[in-house]
Amino acid sequence: MKKSLRGLCSLLVLAFALMLFAPSLAYAAEGFNVITSPLPIKINTSPGKTIETELRIKNQGTLAEGIKVGLMKFKGNSKTGKADLLDLSKQDQYASWVHFTPNQFLAQPGVWNTVKMRIDVPETASLGYYLAVTFSPASVPGGRNVTTLKGSAATLVLLDVKGANEKRVISIDDFTANHKVYEYLPATFDVKVKNSGNIYIAPAGNIFITKGSKHVDTLDFNLIGGSVLPNSTRSFAVPWKNGFPSFHDRLVNGKPVADKKGFYVQDLKYNFGDANKFRFGKYTAKLLVAYDDGQRDVPLESTVTFWVIPWKLMLGGLAILTLVGFGLYSALRGTFRSAKQKTAKRRNG
Repeated sequence: MKKSLRGLCSLLVLAFALMLFAPSLAYAAEGFNVITSPLPIKINTSPGKTIETELRIKNQGTLAEGIKVGLMKFKGNSKTGKADLLDLSKQDQYASWVHFTPNQFLAQPGVWNTVKMRIDVPETASLGYYLAVTFSPASVPGGRNVTTLKGSAATLVLLDVKGANEKRVISIDDFTANHKVYEYLPATFDVKVKNSGNIYIAPAGNIFITKGSKHVDTLDFNLIGGSVLPNSTRSFAVPWKNGFPSFHDRLVNGKPVADKKGFYVQDLKYNFGDANKFRFGKYTAKLLVAYDDGQRDVPLESTVTFWVIPWKLMLGGLAILTLVGFGLYSALRGTFRSAKQKTAKRRNG
């Protein structure tokens, strides 16, 4: 009986350990071999001014490549809020304002190249112009044939020409957590911001996490200054990772590991230095955002609640407590039974 009990305890503890340390999650990944900086560029100016800025591009390959600089436009996708690149049309006269030096060059591997961009803004200009500076393959002396370099890179340029008819209005369209219940962190908050004005706006603020009346954590919202384009809604994902235990990307040589479907693999990590950040119960996330309407900072706010319930950990703990309790009960019952038998023998003797 005791051997069977010990064997059952061992199996349950082993199963709990496997259940505890094995979880993994995944999400999509992608990449490209040319990088640009800065991204994006925001320019504020007045009609009749000439402005200059610098663009930088780095060839991530191992051979020299010919690069040509081009110009497109972009707009915010009404569903995703992301930038959709579009070809210029005859109506887009602002293309003639833009000049690049150089407009074609040889990019050596691993070297940053600088391109100067000059914009001659006419007196008749007003409101926002949304430019996409493209870097595409070109045949230049010393470079490979253009067919060996696929794709292109783009730097977005948001040009705001100040005018009296600017309308700067945004609102929080939705604020949600991607799950109502989490087993472990991270939790990810989705903030949808709608721009109903006629100029791009970059909102900023914080998300405050509380449990009951206790403040737990503070998250930055839109720290990089992403803009919401006119007549579009943009989604911002804000993760809350500060917990114990929590999921982290699996890294090999400093790079995330993807599975066969192209999803990054995540493992549950136990950093016992963060054991005081164990999360359990009902939490409230309050979003506080502000934006400049041209005259003052306008505050916006929204709230969402969610739960963190490490159910596997709780079930494992309950199983261990049940086994310990059963073992104690069995041991005490055997001790009382033995004592009772000894007492009966003394009486009968």
